[in-house]
Amino acid sequence: MRQFVSKRHAPAAHQGIFVALLIGALLGVTPQHALAGDRLDSPDVVQDAEKEDLLALLEIGLKPASPREFAFLAKVVQMVAERRLSREMVEGTFVWARRQSGWSFPYFEQALRLRARRAGIKI
Repeated sequence: MRQFVSKRHAPAAHQGIFVALLIGALLGVTPQHALAGDRLDSPDVVQDAEKEDLLALLEIGLKPASPREFAFLAKVVQMVAERRLSREMVEGTFVWARRQSGWSFPYFEQALRLRARRAGIKI
């Protein structure tokens, strides 16, 4: 029986953490002894993982087709990370746009820009 193998690799941040933990395990260093910057519960690591998860969700679900569209999604994710745009607004717009068409990106972009503008936010 063949197993499904994903072609998408783990994000670079996760790969680095895995390598650090593997080397630490081989050297007998436990995660408690790791430097604060290498900790799994570090705010930077958590925020990076959340950004990557949101970006992956948007890219897979909305099917951007041009560099401009990929850049728009990256900008939206960055604005969410900076708390200039709420994740709830982005996810709500995403769910609505997915119901509109097989290619949801144009619906998502237009609706998100409109909702953000009403909230006084320029994307």
